[in-house]
Amino acid sequence: MKIRRLAGAVLLAAVLPGCSAGGTASAGALRVRSPAFAEGGAIPVKHVCARQGGRDVSPPLTWSGVPESARELAIVVDDPDAPGGTYIHWIVTGIPASATSAPEGRAPGKVLPGSNGSAAYAGPCPPSGVHHYHFIVYALRGPVASGGDAAAVHRRIKDAAISSGETVGTWGR
Repeated sequence: MKIRRLAGAVLLAAVLPGCSAGGTASAGALRVRSPAFAEGGAIPVKHVCARQGGRDVSPPLTWSGVPESARELAIVVDDPDAPGGTYIHWIVTGIPASATSAPEGRAPGKVLPGSNGSAAYAGPCPPSGVHHYHFIVYALRGPVASGGDAAAVHRRIKDAAISSGETVGTWGR
């Protein structure tokens, strides 16, 4: 039994070399973090919606591990816990591949409409319970078309991605 567990651990180590906290399971995955909150921790109130006492200010993000072949980056913030399905709070495209951060309250590229139809950061605002907000940075082969709803744009971003990483924050009431 010990040999089988050891073999499984060795296999996982060989298959998932790019996995790290805050990243996805792909070789050379991006590492993403926010100095505003710990991985899996509560998002500070100023980064949530005004209805819940916040200011709708995007938190600062930093990342590393962008593949040399990336032509640009994109950021998507989503909430898969939303009652009607995944809700997209922020889409930013056209970020230079050389960028390593997004400052608090500023988009480092072009902001596209999220699920609410607004081209702006929409802070967490769950109707009830604790939700998980995924701040995902994608390294892209090239630009993506910006037309269509937020879910369609997110699909095109995922299709054009050569690598991605994320950090997750929580908010609830």
